Parts: sequence; structure tokens; C-alpha cells
Amino acid sequence: VRIRALFDDGAMISAMCTSIFKKIKHQLHNWSESDRHLRMANGSIVKAVAKWMGMVRIKGIKTQSTFKVFNSGGSWGFLLGNQHSKHLQQFHEYETDIITITDESRAITLEN
Repeated sequence: VRIRALFDDGAMISAMCTSIFKKIKHQLHNWSESDRHLRMANGSIVKAVAKWMGMVRIKGIKTQSTFKVFNSGGSWGFLLGNQHSKHLQQFHEYETDIITITDESRAITLEN
């Protein structure tokens, strides 16, 4: 499944909007329903409807990821939170909003 995503270093989790999840869930393995409630940056509480764990490939660099599924209100489809910074060697140049990700054999550059 090919999806555009945003990097958000301030997000504690990675997330998928319910609108995207409804379109692709039949192609995903390892997803389950969720009864968790999540606190957003603005203090509001939203219910996660599902959780998906799987392999994500970012321009050829692979990483295992977990995404909470909830309604983003149209703000984004996929959000890569700061957990990816822990699993990948990642550098975010905030002034230009360019992200460089490195694995054992290569580095890739992304414009956020």
C-alpha cells in the first residue's frame, strides 16, 4: 500500500486516520480493534478505533512500526510520530523542514 505521510517529531505515537484505514484495512495484516483513548496536543481526548503493527518502507528504508487509528478530522492521513526517531537514524532540519533518514547502507532525504 502506498501512502503519503507527515513526520511530526512532537507526536508521541504514529497514527493513521480512520478514513485511510477504512480504505486499506483489507490489505493490512496484524491490525486489531482498540479501546484506548488518546490525548491530543490541544488536550482533547479521542478514541482509537484500531491499532496496526507492520513493516513500513520509506524510500527503501524499512522499519517496524505501530500505528493507532483514529479520526484526524482531515488534518492528515498518516502521521509518523517521534517513535520513528528512536528506530531510525533521523535528522530533521527544522528551518527547511527536510528530514534525512539513514540505515546501515544509505541515507535518504525527504521534504516534509
